[in-house]
Amino acid sequence: MSTAAFWQWYEQHAAPHLGLRERSFRQAFQYLDSLHLTGPVTIVETGCTRDAGNWGGDGQSTVLFDHYLASCAPGSYCYSIDIDPEATAQCKALVSDRVAVFTADSVLALREIGRNLAQQGRTIDLLYLDSFDVDWSHTTPSAVHHLKELVSIIAHIRRDTLVMVDDCPPDARLLPNDTGGFGFLSSPQIGGKGRLVAEYATQVGATPKFALYQAAWTNLV
Repeated sequence: MSTAAFWQWYEQHAAPHLGLRERSFRQAFQYLDSLHLTGPVTIVETGCTRDAGNWGGDGQSTVLFDHYLASCAPGSYCYSIDIDPEATAQCKALVSDRVAVFTADSVLALREIGRNLAQQGRTIDLLYLDSFDVDWSHTTPSAVHHLKELVSIIAHIRRDTLVMVDDCPPDARLLPNDTGGFGFLSSPQIGGKGRLVAEYATQVGATPKFALYQAAWTNLV
């Protein structure tokens, strides 16, 4: 499979506008390339693209995945789930029939998608979790939701599946020092939406792939 056409599009149309997410999306697609997949590629995402052209706001993940799959083997497919019907309606207008967009609670929908994949004998190559808007002053509800999503679909990922979470930059506790600067009271840890997924990944010995504004792991199973 050659994704040269995707990379040309990515460099021209996506990379200049992705802002905080550019480095991590680039690494995610480079990782998929490194798998040298010969059959259809399967991507599952929670939280879909909501507004056309809002690259810096929501990252346009569904649009990115659609363009990537266009360079993959026939039958490559993305499942995208969002609970907001206005968001899914807008997303459907932006992507091709390589993407199935569902209006549903992601934790429930992921179980059904998992059953469908099992019937087809397919597993997931990229799992992207981004369905619950994070409140930066109280991140726990979002972090809990994304851990629930992982639990709902984990039976259908492989050791080399890339599991990626949006909106989870590292955070740390800082303390002012005598020189007017700050010292670390605790070392930086993945926060935001990915905090509990990151804790789980550490406990099971998963392999961190990157920890930027987005974070990702392999070997979660």
